Amino acid sequence: MAVPSNKLKVHVIRADGLKHMNHFTGDHPYVTCGITQADGKVETKVDTKPVTEGDTLNPIWDETLELESWQPGETLEFIVYDKGLLGSKTEGKAILPSDFFYPHGFQGMIAIIGLPDAKLAVEVQVVGAQDGE
Repeated sequence: MAVPSNKLKVHVIRADGLKHMNHFTGDHPYVTCGITQADGKVETKVDTKPVTEGDTLNPIWDETLELESWQPGETLEFIVYDKGLLGSKTEGKAILPSDFFYPHGFQGMIAIIGLPDAKLAVEVQVVGAQDGE
């Protein structure tokens, strides 16, 4: 019997307390969300659009992303980047273990590792559970 596969809806709402990183082009933060498998490999990544206007140290994305092929026990990894002229710099990373959102979902703030006092507001829903037979 195959392990059931699920789809996740991840609503990346906002971040609080990011650092100013791009002095020439201004800050353009975005978030990459990925599934960390049991072997440590990160699969299935999706990105928000960069925030280019307003308060870019406390950006609001309000974007819903979909991740396919998630299985119970796999962790969600959020990496906050700042998009610059020649590439992107990592602001920090946030981890959400599956125990926090499976099976009833999650809504709240998670700490961004590498940035003291910075937090990422997200909602996670498990949808479309399918038995792989």
